[in-house]
Amino acid sequence: MDVLKLFLSTGLMGKFILLFLFGMSLLSWYYIFLNLFKLRSFEARLAQCFEDVERLPYLKATNLKTLVRGDDELSRFINKLSEYIFKASEGGSLKMEDLEELAKIEKEALTLRLASGLGYLATCASTAPFIGLFGTVWGIMKAFHDIGLKGSASLATVAPGIAEALVNTAMGLFVAIPASMAYNYFILKRENLSKKLDILVQRLNFELTAGKKLL
Repeated sequence: MDVLKLFLSTGLMGKFILLFLFGMSLLSWYYIFLNLFKLRSFEARLAQCFEDVERLPYLKATNLKTLVRGDDELSRFINKLSEYIFKASEGGSLKMEDLEELAKIEKEALTLRLASGLGYLATCASTAPFIGLFGTVWGIMKAFHDIGLKGSASLATVAPGIAEALVNTAMGLFVAIPASMAYNYFILKRENLSKKLDILVQRLNFELTAGKKLL
Protein backbone atom coordinates (compact mmCIF):
# COMPACT_ATOMS: atom_id res chain seq x y z
CA MET A 1 0.00 0.00 0.00
CA ASP A 2 1.39 3.37 -1.04
CA VAL A 3 0.78 5.50 2.04
CA LEU A 4 1.98 8.73 0.42
CA LYS A 5 -0.27 8.20 -2.59
CA LEU A 6 -3.19 7.48 -0.29
CA PHE A 7 -2.47 10.67 1.68
CA LEU A 8 -2.25 12.77 -1.48
CA SER A 9 -5.54 11.37 -2.75
CA THR A 10 -7.46 12.67 0.28
CA GLY A 11 -9.21 16.01 0.33
CA LEU A 12 -8.08 19.13 2.16
CA MET A 13 -9.95 18.25 5.35
CA GLY A 14 -8.68 14.68 5.21
CA LYS A 15 -5.09 15.90 4.91
CA PHE A 16 -5.54 18.27 7.84
CA ILE A 17 -6.96 15.51 10.06
CA LEU A 18 -4.19 13.07 9.10
CA LEU A 19 -1.45 15.65 9.71
CA PHE A 20 -3.00 16.59 13.04
CA LEU A 21 -3.14 12.95 14.12
CA PHE A 22 0.41 12.41 12.88
CA GLY A 23 1.59 15.31 15.04
CA MET A 24 -0.22 13.84 18.03
CA SER A 25 1.47 10.51 17.35
CA LEU A 26 4.96 12.02 17.16
CA LEU A 27 4.57 13.80 20.50
CA SER A 28 3.07 10.73 22.18
CA TRP A 29 5.99 8.56 21.02
CA TYR A 30 8.39 11.19 22.34
CA TYR A 31 6.81 10.89 25.79
CA ILE A 32 6.75 7.09 25.55
CA PHE A 33 10.49 6.81 24.87
CA LEU A 34 11.31 9.57 27.37
CA ASN A 35 9.39 7.86 30.16
CA LEU A 36 10.79 4.43 29.34
CA PHE A 37 14.28 5.85 29.74
CA LYS A 38 13.48 7.78 32.92
CA LEU A 39 11.65 4.94 34.67
CA ARG A 40 14.19 2.26 33.78
CA SER A 41 17.08 4.51 34.82
CA PHE A 42 15.41 5.30 38.13
CA GLU A 43 14.60 1.63 38.75
CA ALA A 44 18.24 0.66 38.16
CA ARG A 45 19.45 3.48 40.42
CA LEU A 46 17.00 2.45 43.15
CA ALA A 47 18.22 -1.17 43.01
CA GLN A 48 21.80 0.12 43.25
CA CYS A 49 20.89 2.17 46.32
CA PHE A 50 19.45 -0.89 48.07
CA GLU A 51 22.70 -2.72 47.34
CA ASP A 52 24.74 0.19 48.74
CA VAL A 53 22.71 0.13 51.96
CA GLU A 54 23.33 -3.60 52.26
CA ARG A 55 27.09 -3.14 51.92
CA LEU A 56 27.34 -0.45 54.61
CA PRO A 57 28.25 -1.88 58.04
CA TYR A 58 26.00 0.73 59.62
CA LEU A 59 24.13 3.82 58.48
CA LYS A 60 24.39 7.13 60.32
CA ALA A 61 23.97 10.75 59.31
CA THR A 62 27.73 10.96 58.74
CA ASN A 63 27.76 8.35 55.96
CA LEU A 64 24.32 8.89 54.46
CA LYS A 65 25.89 10.97 51.71
CA THR A 66 27.80 7.89 50.52
CA LEU A 67 24.51 6.83 48.89
CA VAL A 68 24.57 9.97 46.73
CA ARG A 69 25.93 9.32 43.26
CA GLY A 70 25.87 12.05 40.67
CA ASP A 71 22.91 14.34 40.17
CA ASP A 72 20.08 11.90 39.47
CA GLU A 73 16.62 12.14 41.05
CA LEU A 74 17.32 9.61 43.80
CA SER A 75 20.64 11.20 44.72
CA ARG A 76 18.96 14.61 45.07
CA PHE A 77 16.26 12.99 47.22
CA ILE A 78 18.80 11.39 49.57
CA ASN A 79 20.87 14.59 49.62
CA LYS A 80 17.89 16.62 50.85
CA LEU A 81 17.30 14.14 53.67
CA SER A 82 20.99 14.23 54.55
CA GLU A 83 21.08 18.04 54.64
CA TYR A 84 18.05 18.14 56.93
CA ILE A 85 19.63 15.61 59.31
CA PHE A 86 22.87 17.59 59.56
CA LYS A 87 21.12 20.93 60.12
CA ALA A 88 18.70 19.49 62.65
CA SER A 89 21.48 17.62 64.47
CA GLU A 90 23.59 20.76 64.78
CA GLY A 91 20.65 22.62 66.29
CA GLY A 92 19.73 19.70 68.54
CA SER A 93 16.22 19.56 67.08
CA LEU A 94 16.36 16.34 65.06
CA LYS A 95 13.00 14.57 65.17
CA MET A 96 12.35 11.40 63.20
CA GLU A 97 8.72 12.45 62.76
CA ASP A 98 9.88 15.58 60.92
CA LEU A 99 12.30 13.51 58.85
CA GLU A 100 9.50 11.14 57.87
CA GLU A 101 7.28 14.07 56.89
CA LEU A 102 10.06 15.60 54.78
CA ALA A 103 10.71 12.23 53.14
CA LYS A 104 7.00 11.90 52.36
CA ILE A 105 6.82 15.35 50.75
CA GLU A 106 9.99 14.85 48.71
CA LYS A 107 8.89 11.36 47.68
CA GLU A 108 5.58 12.66 46.33
CA ALA A 109 7.38 15.37 44.35
CA LEU A 110 9.90 12.86 43.00
CA THR A 111 7.15 10.39 42.02
CA LEU A 112 5.38 13.07 39.99
CA ARG A 113 8.61 13.81 38.13
CA LEU A 114 9.20 10.15 37.27
CA ALA A 115 6.78 10.20 34.35
CA SER A 116 6.20 13.15 32.02
CA GLY A 117 3.28 13.83 29.73
CA LEU A 118 0.89 11.28 31.23
CA GLY A 119 -1.97 13.75 30.84
CA TYR A 120 -1.11 14.13 27.18
CA LEU A 121 -0.99 10.35 26.65
CA ALA A 122 -4.38 10.00 28.33
CA THR A 123 -5.76 12.76 26.09
CA CYS A 124 -4.41 11.03 22.97
CA ALA A 125 -5.88 7.70 24.06
CA SER A 126 -9.33 9.18 24.59
CA THR A 127 -9.60 11.78 21.81
CA ALA A 128 -7.63 10.34 18.85
CA PRO A 129 -10.33 7.76 17.95
CA PHE A 130 -12.96 10.51 17.88
CA ILE A 131 -10.78 12.72 15.70
CA GLY A 132 -10.34 9.74 13.39
CA LEU A 133 -14.09 9.16 13.52
CA PHE A 134 -14.67 12.75 12.45
CA GLY A 135 -12.43 12.06 9.44
CA THR A 136 -14.43 8.90 8.76
CA VAL A 137 -17.70 10.77 8.74
CA TRP A 138 -16.18 13.46 6.53
CA GLY A 139 -14.94 10.86 4.06
CA ILE A 140 -18.34 9.19 3.86
CA MET A 141 -19.98 12.57 3.33
CA LYS A 142 -17.52 13.18 0.51
CA ALA A 143 -18.41 9.82 -1.05
CA PHE A 144 -22.13 10.64 -1.03
CA HIS A 145 -21.38 14.11 -2.40
CA ASP A 146 -19.45 12.57 -5.31
CA ILE A 147 -22.35 10.20 -6.00
CA GLY A 148 -24.70 13.19 -6.19
CA LEU A 149 -22.41 15.10 -8.55
CA LYS A 150 -21.75 12.20 -10.93
CA GLY A 151 -25.12 10.51 -10.60
CA SER A 152 -23.39 7.18 -10.25
CA ALA A 153 -22.58 4.88 -7.36
CA SER A 154 -19.78 3.06 -9.13
CA LEU A 155 -16.64 1.97 -7.29
CA ALA A 156 -14.60 4.66 -9.02
CA THR A 157 -16.96 7.29 -7.67
CA VAL A 158 -17.19 6.20 -4.03
CA ALA A 159 -13.70 4.69 -3.58
CA PRO A 160 -11.82 7.97 -2.85
CA GLY A 161 -14.27 9.03 -0.15
CA ILE A 162 -14.38 5.58 1.45
CA ALA A 163 -10.58 5.32 1.38
CA GLU A 164 -10.30 8.71 3.07
CA ALA A 165 -12.80 7.61 5.71
CA LEU A 166 -10.99 4.36 6.48
CA VAL A 167 -7.49 5.85 6.57
CA ASN A 168 -8.62 8.45 9.11
CA THR A 169 -10.14 5.69 11.26
CA ALA A 170 -6.91 3.69 11.08
CA MET A 171 -4.78 6.74 11.93
CA GLY A 172 -6.92 7.54 14.94
CA LEU A 173 -6.45 4.00 16.26
CA PHE A 174 -2.73 4.13 15.45
CA VAL A 175 -2.42 7.13 17.76
CA ALA A 176 -4.78 5.95 20.50
CA ILE A 177 -3.71 2.33 21.05
CA PRO A 178 0.00 2.91 21.86
CA ALA A 179 -0.88 5.97 23.95
CA SER A 180 -3.43 4.00 25.99
CA MET A 181 -1.07 1.06 26.52
CA ALA A 182 1.81 3.35 27.47
CA TYR A 183 -0.32 5.40 29.86
CA ASN A 184 -1.50 2.32 31.78
CA TYR A 185 2.02 0.87 31.87
CA PHE A 186 3.60 4.08 33.16
CA ILE A 187 0.93 4.54 35.84
CA LEU A 188 1.49 1.00 37.16
CA LYS A 189 5.27 1.33 36.89
CA ARG A 190 5.26 4.64 38.74
CA GLU A 191 3.11 3.20 41.53
CA ASN A 192 5.47 0.23 41.82
CA LEU A 193 8.54 2.47 42.05
CA SER A 194 6.75 4.68 44.57
CA LYS A 195 6.22 1.63 46.81
CA LYS A 196 9.87 0.65 46.46
CA LEU A 197 10.85 4.19 47.40
CA ASP A 198 8.62 3.92 50.50
CA ILE A 199 10.50 0.75 51.46
CA LEU A 200 13.83 2.53 51.00
CA VAL A 201 12.72 5.44 53.20
CA GLN A 202 11.54 3.05 55.92
CA ARG A 203 14.82 1.17 55.65
CA LEU A 204 16.87 4.34 56.00
CA ASN A 205 14.70 5.52 58.87
CA PHE A 206 15.17 2.24 60.74
CA GLU A 207 18.91 2.09 60.24
CA LEU A 208 19.42 5.74 61.16
CA THR A 209 17.60 5.20 64.45
CA ALA A 210 18.75 1.66 65.24
CA GLY A 211 22.23 1.81 63.74
CA LYS A 212 22.07 -1.81 62.62
CA LYS A 213 21.03 -3.87 59.64
CA LEU A 214 17.41 -4.68 59.02
CA LEU A 215 17.14 -8.43 58.34
